[in-house]
Amino acid sequence: MSYLVLFCFMSQLTQKLSEFIKSKNIEPEHMLQTGFWLRKIYPEADEEMFIAAICHDIERLFPLREGEVKPPKSLKDEDNEEYLIWHGKRSAEFAEKLLREYGFDDEERLGRIKTLIAEHSFGGTKERDLIRDADSISFFENNAELFIQKNKDKNALKEKFDSEYDRISSPKAKEIAKPFYEKTIEKLK
Repeated sequence: MSYLVLFCFMSQLTQKLSEFIKSKNIEPEHMLQTGFWLRKIYPEADEEMFIAAICHDIERLFPLREGEVKPPKSLKDEDNEEYLIWHGKRSAEFAEKLLREYGFDDEERLGRIKTLIAEHSFGGTKERDLIRDADSISFFENNAELFIQKNKDKNALKEKFDSEYDRISSPKAKEIAKPFYEKTIEKLK
């Protein structure tokens, strides 16, 4: 529901991207809520940061291309470097394609958006850390339940959820995420 409120304040470009994300119906709440949470934890976020936040997982909306191989992914983040690099680069590529289709042609801003998307899982700068924090909040809010349904190894899930929570760097984001995290951990019992 909160991403619907945010929708009223978006530019035409971000509205088009949001509509595209909703039309595909693959994790729209997670992607759009990442934008919502970014603005909650960092109201100064500009349009490039917001676009990167809502498009951070956009590659999931597109099928694999002929000959493309998705790297393996496990519940342990430390085992997923190859996947996370592939996922970030692929999401940046598809975001660029959509932005260009929508008439966005500012190369400098586009480069920044692509970098934020490509490296959203790793953080390392204030902006990427904030997007990663917003992604983690939205994960707990929208996707953690799916992980619980799909995986029966409660110890591995607990490690995954602890890791997801521990990677949050902003105190404000940590405070927002805490009730979602605690609710998720409670579901494992």
